[in-house]
Amino acid sequence: MYYFVNTSINPKKSGIEHAEMKRLALFNQHEEPAKIVTRFFSLSLHQTLKSAGIAENNQINLFDFIQKSTDFKPVKLTIADLKLPKYLRVVTEGHNFAVYQQKQLLMRVNTFAPDYKQINNVQTYDQTGKLVKTDWYDTRGFKGLEQFYTFDGQVASEQVFNPAGEVVYQTFHMPNRRNVTQNSLYRFINYQGQDWSFTGEQQMTTFFLDELNRETPASVFIIDRTYELAYAALQMHTPAFKVMHLHSNHVNDPAHPKTATLNFNYAYAINNLADWNGVIAATAQQTTDFVARYGSQPPVFTIPVGIVSDKTLKARHPRWSSRTPGKIIFVARLSEEKQQSHVLRAFEQVHAQLPATTLDFWGYANGNTGKELKQLVKELKLTDAVRFNDYTQDIAPVYDHAQLAMLTSRAEGFALALLEGQSHGIPQIAYDVKYGPRDIIRAGEDGELVPVDDIDALATAMTKLLSDPKRLQAYSKQAYQDAKRYSTTAVWEQWQPLMQAAAKFYQSESGAGK
Repeated sequence: MYYFVNTSINPKKSGIEHAEMKRLALFNQHEEPAKIVTRFFSLSLHQTLKSAGIAENNQINLFDFIQKSTDFKPVKLTIADLKLPKYLRVVTEGHNFAVYQQKQLLMRVNTFAPDYKQINNVQTYDQTGKLVKTDWYDTRGFKGLEQFYTFDGQVASEQVFNPAGEVVYQTFHMPNRRNVTQNSLYRFINYQGQDWSFTGEQQMTTFFLDELNRETPASVFIIDRTYELAYAALQMHTPAFKVMHLHSNHVNDPAHPKTATLNFNYAYAINNLADWNGVIAATAQQTTDFVARYGSQPPVFTIPVGIVSDKTLKARHPRWSSRTPGKIIFVARLSEEKQQSHVLRAFEQVHAQLPATTLDFWGYANGNTGKELKQLVKELKLTDAVRFNDYTQDIAPVYDHAQLAMLTSRAEGFALALLEGQSHGIPQIAYDVKYGPRDIIRAGEDGELVPVDDIDALATAMTKLLSDPKRLQAYSKQAYQDAKRYSTTAVWEQWQPLMQAAAKFYQSESGAGK
C-alpha cells in the first residue's frame, strides 16, 4: 500500500492536495493500492471528499480509523431525532431552534445550510445562561464530538464518538505557564480492547502510522507535509519505507543551493536525512542541486507532481477565437511568495498600451495579502480591469477562455498551475525561478520566461505577446503538444525506480527476519 500522508483535506486545496489527488488517480489507473492519509479531526471531511471526487476507500483519516466510520452511510438527522421531552418548549429562531423549560433556556439546536434541517450542533446552557457543553454532529448524521467548557468559556475537554455513540477519543485542555490553553493529553478509548494515552499529537500520529503499517505490511509512506509530519513518521517502530517529498524549494536562497540556509518546512527532515529511505524532487534540476549538497544516499527520485490525464489530452481543443481577447489570468493562492503585486505593476504598463486587456486572479487569500492586493489595484487605478475570484474546483473553463496566464513566484517546487494551464493550451509567462517553470515552459515556443523580479521585463513580455495574435495562437498550439510530456504514461514510468527500491527494501527486511 502507498500512503500519501498529509494533515488534512480542505474545501480550498493547496498545490499539495491537488498533487496528491492527481497521484491518487494515477495509482488507481494502474491498479496500485494507494490512500491519502490525514490526521486532523473534521466533521465535514466526507462532505469535502465527495465534493473533491475522492472515493471513501481511497483515503483514511486518523479519527475515522478509531471511529471505524470510514464506510458509514450518511443519514438525515433533524431536531425530531433528538426526541426531546414533550414538556420542553421549542422556539424557532431563524433557521435554528431554542429549547426552553418554562422560561429557562436549556439548549440551542443549530442546523446546516442550505436546507437548515440537518443538525450541525446542540449547545447546552446552565441555570445562569452560561454555555457548558456543545455536541457537534458529523455531516453524515451522527454525533461526532462533545466539548465541555470552563467558567470563562474556554474548551476544557473534548470527546469523539463513533456512530454507535461510544466514546473513542478524549483530549484535555489545560493552561501552560503562560496561561495559554493547550492540549495536555490525548487518549484513544477502548482501541483494540484497551485505552492508549499520548503526550502529544506527534506521538499519537506515530501510533496511527504504525497501525496502518501493521494492517497493510510492507507499505510505502510518502510524507507530503514534511514540516508537520516528518517527526511522527521518523519515530515509527515498524519497518517502513519512508519518503520525504519536496513540494517546494528546500533552501531559502535558490541561487546558492549548496550553502543557503534550509527552508524551515524541510529543515528537520533534511537534518535527519539518514533516517529516510528516499527523497522525491519534482524536477531534475532540484534533484541535481540536492544530490550535489547531500549525496545520493538516500536516493533522490525525480517524479513530477503534475500529471495530465488521458481525458485532458484527448479533449477537444476550444477554438482560439472563442477565447476572450486580452484576458490575462493568474491562478494561485494570494500570498506574499507568489508576488501577485509584481503582475499588477506590470499590468499597469500593459493596460496603458492595450486598454482592452483585463486581469483575473483565481485563488483564496493567505492572511492580509488579498486586502493588500485590492488596495494596490485602487492605487494603480485598475479597478475596472482587475477582478479577484475565489478558489474554484472548476478551473478548466478559466484556462480555456483566457489568452495569457502568469506566474511570478519567488520560488516553486514544480508550479502545478503552469502545467494545468499548458494542458489547456494557454500561453504563459513566468519568472525563471527554481524549480519548475523552466521544466514546463519552453521559452519562445509555448510561453516566455523572464528574469526574477524584473517587472519591466514582465510588462514587455506581456505587451509583446498580447500585441501579436498569431504568435499567441502558435504558442497555444505548441502548449497542447508540450503537455504530453507529463502524460500518465510518462509520469508512471518515473515512479518505477522508487517502487523498485521499496520492493528491494522489503525483500531485505524479509531476509533479515529469517
